[in-house]
Amino acid sequence: MEIAVSVTPVNYFSHATAAERYARFRPYFHPLIAGRLVRFTGCARFKNVLDVACGTGNSARALADIADQVTGLDSSAAMLAQAPVLPNVTYQAGSAEALPFAEASFDLLTVVMAFHWFDQGRFLSEARRVLQPRGWLLLYNNVLLGGMKENPAFKHWVGLTFLPRYHTPPRARKKVTASYAGGFGFELAGRENTFNEIVMTPEQLTGYFLTQSNVIAAVEQGSESLEEVAAWIAAGVRPFFAQPTATMQFGSDIFYLRRRE
Repeated sequence: MEIAVSVTPVNYFSHATAAERYARFRPYFHPLIAGRLVRFTGCARFKNVLDVACGTGNSARALADIADQVTGLDSSAAMLAQAPVLPNVTYQAGSAEALPFAEASFDLLTVVMAFHWFDQGRFLSEARRVLQPRGWLLLYNNVLLGGMKENPAFKHWVGLTFLPRYHTPPRARKKVTASYAGGFGFELAGRENTFNEIVMTPEQLTGYFLTQSNVIAAVEQGSESLEEVAAWIAAGVRPFFAQPTATMQFGSDIFYLRRRE
Protein backbone atom coordinates (compact mmCIF):
# COMPACT_ATOMS: atom_id res chain seq x y z
CA MET A 1 0.00 0.00 0.00
CA GLU A 2 1.34 3.42 -0.91
CA ILE A 3 0.78 6.81 0.65
CA ALA A 4 1.87 10.41 0.26
CA VAL A 5 2.50 13.16 2.75
CA SER A 6 -0.20 15.43 1.35
CA VAL A 7 -2.90 14.82 -1.24
CA THR A 8 -5.93 16.85 -2.18
CA PRO A 9 -8.76 14.33 -1.65
CA VAL A 10 -10.90 13.61 -4.71
CA ASN A 11 -14.07 11.59 -4.33
CA TYR A 12 -14.67 9.65 -7.53
CA PHE A 13 -17.47 7.70 -5.85
CA SER A 14 -19.85 10.47 -4.82
CA HIS A 15 -22.24 10.18 -7.78
CA ALA A 16 -25.45 8.21 -7.35
CA THR A 17 -24.89 6.08 -10.45
CA ALA A 18 -21.39 5.14 -9.25
CA ALA A 19 -22.80 4.16 -5.87
CA GLU A 20 -25.43 1.95 -7.50
CA ARG A 21 -22.80 0.13 -9.54
CA TYR A 22 -20.58 -0.18 -6.48
CA ALA A 23 -23.36 -1.79 -4.45
CA ARG A 24 -24.18 -4.21 -7.24
CA PHE A 25 -20.79 -5.26 -8.56
CA ARG A 26 -18.10 -4.89 -5.88
CA PRO A 27 -17.02 -8.35 -4.65
CA TYR A 28 -17.84 -9.26 -1.07
CA PHE A 29 -14.41 -10.46 0.07
CA HIS A 30 -14.42 -8.62 3.42
CA PRO A 31 -15.11 -11.62 5.72
CA LEU A 32 -11.73 -13.03 4.67
CA ILE A 33 -10.01 -9.92 6.01
CA ALA A 34 -12.13 -9.90 9.17
CA GLY A 35 -10.99 -13.44 9.87
CA ARG A 36 -7.35 -12.51 9.41
CA LEU A 37 -7.84 -9.50 11.68
CA VAL A 38 -9.15 -11.73 14.47
CA ARG A 39 -6.26 -14.17 14.09
CA PHE A 40 -3.59 -11.47 13.94
CA THR A 41 -4.83 -9.40 16.88
CA GLY A 42 -5.95 -12.33 19.02
CA CYS A 43 -9.19 -10.44 19.67
CA ALA A 44 -12.26 -12.53 18.85
CA ARG A 45 -14.64 -9.59 19.22
CA PHE A 46 -14.34 -5.81 19.29
CA LYS A 47 -16.59 -3.44 21.21
CA ASN A 48 -16.85 -0.31 19.12
CA VAL A 49 -15.59 -0.17 15.52
CA LEU A 50 -15.34 2.74 13.10
CA ASP A 51 -15.27 1.85 9.40
CA VAL A 52 -14.00 4.92 7.54
CA ALA A 53 -14.98 5.37 3.88
CA CYS A 54 -17.41 2.48 4.27
CA GLY A 55 -18.99 3.09 0.88
CA THR A 56 -22.05 0.93 0.36
CA GLY A 57 -21.47 -0.95 3.61
CA ASN A 58 -19.87 -4.22 2.53
CA SER A 59 -16.98 -3.76 4.94
CA ALA A 60 -19.29 -2.72 7.78
CA ARG A 61 -21.42 -5.79 7.11
CA ALA A 62 -18.43 -8.09 7.65
CA LEU A 63 -17.31 -6.20 10.75
CA ALA A 64 -20.79 -6.60 12.24
CA ASP A 65 -20.01 -10.29 12.77
CA ILE A 66 -17.00 -9.55 15.00
CA ALA A 67 -18.10 -6.35 16.78
CA ASP A 68 -20.75 -5.25 19.25
CA GLN A 69 -21.24 -1.93 17.45
CA VAL A 70 -20.04 -0.68 14.05
CA THR A 71 -20.21 2.88 12.76
CA GLY A 72 -19.84 3.28 9.02
CA LEU A 73 -18.58 6.70 7.93
CA ASP A 74 -18.51 8.01 4.37
CA SER A 75 -18.44 11.40 2.70
CA SER A 76 -20.88 10.26 0.00
CA ALA A 77 -24.59 10.32 0.83
CA ALA A 78 -25.22 8.31 -2.34
CA MET A 79 -22.97 5.51 -1.10
CA LEU A 80 -24.56 5.46 2.35
CA ALA A 81 -28.02 5.25 0.78
CA GLN A 82 -27.03 1.84 -0.64
CA ALA A 83 -25.73 0.42 2.66
CA PRO A 84 -27.53 -2.54 4.27
CA VAL A 85 -29.61 -2.11 7.42
CA LEU A 86 -28.13 -4.18 10.24
CA PRO A 87 -29.02 -4.19 13.95
CA ASN A 88 -25.54 -3.31 15.21
CA VAL A 89 -24.45 -0.97 12.41
CA THR A 90 -25.14 2.75 12.11
CA TYR A 91 -24.05 5.04 9.29
CA GLN A 92 -22.97 8.64 9.34
CA ALA A 93 -21.78 11.17 6.78
CA GLY A 94 -18.40 12.68 7.49
CA SER A 95 -14.81 13.27 6.44
CA ALA A 96 -11.85 11.00 7.08
CA GLU A 97 -9.74 14.06 7.80
CA ALA A 98 -12.14 15.46 10.43
CA LEU A 99 -13.70 12.48 12.19
CA PRO A 100 -16.88 13.61 14.00
CA PHE A 101 -16.26 11.58 17.15
CA ALA A 102 -14.88 12.10 20.65
CA GLU A 103 -11.42 11.07 21.73
CA ALA A 104 -10.82 7.39 22.49
CA SER A 105 -14.23 6.33 21.15
CA PHE A 106 -13.19 3.14 19.32
CA ASP A 107 -11.05 0.06 19.85
CA LEU A 108 -10.79 -0.64 16.10
CA LEU A 109 -10.74 1.61 13.04
CA THR A 110 -10.73 0.19 9.52
CA VAL A 111 -10.20 1.57 6.02
CA VAL A 112 -10.65 -0.47 2.85
CA MET A 113 -9.67 0.69 -0.63
CA ALA A 114 -9.64 4.35 0.39
CA PHE A 115 -6.48 5.29 2.30
CA HIS A 116 -4.77 6.35 -0.93
CA TRP A 117 -7.51 8.96 -1.50
CA PHE A 118 -7.08 10.64 1.90
CA ASP A 119 -4.87 13.42 3.14
CA GLN A 120 -3.03 10.74 5.07
CA GLY A 121 -1.34 12.95 7.63
CA ARG A 122 -4.59 14.57 8.71
CA PHE A 123 -6.36 11.23 8.73
CA LEU A 124 -3.72 9.46 10.84
CA SER A 125 -3.80 12.27 13.37
CA GLU A 126 -7.57 11.96 13.58
CA ALA A 127 -7.40 8.16 13.74
CA ARG A 128 -5.06 8.32 16.72
CA ARG A 129 -7.34 10.83 18.44
CA VAL A 130 -10.50 8.71 18.20
CA LEU A 131 -8.81 5.37 18.93
CA GLN A 132 -8.36 4.11 22.44
CA PRO A 133 -4.79 3.52 23.67
CA ARG A 134 -3.56 0.27 22.08
CA GLY A 135 -6.50 0.36 19.70
CA TRP A 136 -6.07 -1.10 16.21
CA LEU A 137 -6.04 0.61 12.81
CA LEU A 138 -6.55 -1.78 9.90
CA LEU A 139 -5.73 -0.63 6.35
CA TYR A 140 -6.42 -3.01 3.48
CA ASN A 141 -7.41 -3.33 -0.14
CA ASN A 142 -8.46 -5.96 -2.66
CA VAL A 143 -7.43 -5.48 -6.26
CA LEU A 144 -7.82 -7.48 -9.43
CA LEU A 145 -4.30 -8.65 -10.22
CA GLY A 146 -5.17 -8.90 -13.88
CA GLY A 147 -5.43 -12.66 -13.81
CA MET A 148 -8.18 -14.98 -15.02
CA LYS A 149 -7.41 -18.47 -13.81
CA GLU A 150 -8.82 -20.19 -16.87
CA ASN A 151 -7.27 -17.80 -19.43
CA PRO A 152 -3.90 -16.14 -18.63
CA ALA A 153 -4.17 -14.03 -21.79
CA PHE A 154 -6.76 -11.86 -20.05
CA LYS A 155 -3.99 -10.24 -18.01
CA HIS A 156 -2.45 -8.91 -21.21
CA TRP A 157 -5.75 -7.34 -22.26
CA VAL A 158 -5.93 -5.53 -18.92
CA GLY A 159 -2.38 -4.24 -19.15
CA LEU A 160 -2.16 -3.50 -22.86
CA THR A 161 -5.71 -2.48 -23.78
CA PHE A 162 -7.87 -1.56 -20.79
CA LEU A 163 -5.45 0.46 -18.65
CA PRO A 164 -3.97 2.48 -21.53
CA ARG A 165 -7.50 3.60 -22.41
CA TYR A 166 -8.60 4.27 -18.82
CA HIS A 167 -5.66 5.68 -16.90
CA THR A 168 -5.55 5.39 -13.13
CA PRO A 169 -6.28 8.79 -11.54
CA PRO A 170 -3.55 10.39 -9.40
CA ARG A 171 -3.30 8.96 -5.90
CA ALA A 172 -0.83 8.59 -3.04
CA ARG A 173 2.43 6.79 -3.81
CA LYS A 174 4.60 6.62 -0.69
CA LYS A 175 5.02 3.34 1.18
CA VAL A 176 3.48 2.75 4.58
CA THR A 177 6.51 2.31 6.86
CA ALA A 178 7.12 1.90 10.56
CA SER A 179 8.85 5.27 10.71
CA TYR A 180 6.01 7.08 8.96
CA ALA A 181 3.37 5.45 11.15
CA GLY A 182 5.47 6.17 14.22
CA GLY A 183 5.38 9.87 13.45
CA PHE A 184 1.63 9.80 14.07
CA GLY A 185 1.75 7.70 17.22
CA PHE A 186 1.24 4.26 15.66
CA GLU A 187 3.23 1.04 15.64
CA LEU A 188 3.28 -0.93 12.42
CA ALA A 189 2.49 -4.23 14.09
CA GLY A 190 2.43 -6.30 10.92
CA ARG A 191 1.67 -6.63 7.25
CA GLU A 192 0.18 -9.44 5.19
CA ASN A 193 -0.40 -10.19 1.54
CA THR A 194 -3.19 -12.58 0.76
CA PHE A 195 -4.99 -13.78 -2.35
CA ASN A 196 -8.55 -14.75 -3.14
CA GLU A 197 -10.52 -15.93 -6.15
CA ILE A 198 -13.94 -14.65 -7.19
CA VAL A 199 -16.07 -16.37 -9.81
CA MET A 200 -17.68 -13.92 -12.23
CA THR A 201 -19.80 -13.90 -15.35
CA PRO A 202 -18.84 -11.54 -18.21
CA GLU A 203 -21.61 -9.20 -17.02
CA GLN A 204 -20.28 -9.18 -13.45
CA LEU A 205 -16.72 -8.56 -14.62
CA THR A 206 -17.89 -5.71 -16.83
CA GLY A 207 -19.81 -4.27 -13.89
CA TYR A 208 -16.76 -4.57 -11.66
CA PHE A 209 -14.68 -2.55 -14.11
CA LEU A 210 -17.43 0.08 -14.12
CA THR A 211 -16.85 0.58 -10.37
CA GLN A 212 -13.17 1.45 -10.76
CA SER A 213 -12.04 5.03 -10.30
CA ASN A 214 -10.42 5.25 -13.73
CA VAL A 215 -13.70 4.34 -15.44
CA ILE A 216 -15.79 6.47 -13.09
CA ALA A 217 -13.56 9.45 -13.82
CA ALA A 218 -14.23 9.06 -17.54
CA VAL A 219 -17.98 8.49 -17.16
CA GLU A 220 -18.91 10.94 -14.43
CA GLN A 221 -16.75 13.73 -15.85
CA GLY A 222 -18.43 13.37 -19.21
CA SER A 223 -15.68 12.23 -21.57
CA GLU A 224 -17.63 9.03 -22.36
CA SER A 225 -21.12 7.78 -21.63
CA LEU A 226 -21.68 4.86 -19.28
CA GLU A 227 -23.33 2.92 -22.12
CA GLU A 228 -20.32 3.43 -24.40
CA VAL A 229 -17.85 2.34 -21.76
CA ALA A 230 -19.92 -0.68 -20.73
CA ALA A 231 -20.27 -1.83 -24.33
CA TRP A 232 -16.55 -1.45 -24.98
CA ILE A 233 -15.56 -3.37 -21.83
CA ALA A 234 -18.15 -6.10 -22.43
CA ALA A 235 -16.88 -6.62 -25.98
CA GLY A 236 -13.34 -6.82 -24.64
CA VAL A 237 -13.88 -9.34 -21.85
CA ARG A 238 -16.36 -11.77 -23.44
CA PRO A 239 -13.85 -13.49 -25.78
CA PHE A 240 -11.83 -14.63 -22.76
CA PHE A 241 -14.76 -16.64 -21.35
CA ALA A 242 -14.84 -20.21 -22.65
CA GLN A 243 -17.52 -21.03 -20.06
CA PRO A 244 -20.37 -18.98 -18.53
CA THR A 245 -18.12 -17.99 -15.62
CA ALA A 246 -14.42 -17.50 -14.97
CA THR A 247 -12.29 -17.30 -11.85
CA MET A 248 -10.80 -13.86 -11.28
CA GLN A 249 -7.68 -13.57 -9.14
CA PHE A 250 -7.51 -10.81 -6.53
CA GLY A 251 -4.88 -9.80 -4.01
CA SER A 252 -5.08 -7.97 -0.69
CA ASP A 253 -2.40 -5.91 1.04
CA ILE A 254 -3.17 -5.66 4.78
CA PHE A 255 -1.53 -3.33 7.29
CA TYR A 256 -2.05 -3.71 11.04
CA LEU A 257 -1.25 -0.52 12.97
CA ARG A 258 -1.64 -0.08 16.70
CA ARG A 259 -2.06 3.15 18.62
CA ARG A 260 0.65 3.79 21.14
CA GLU A 261 -0.20 4.75 24.70
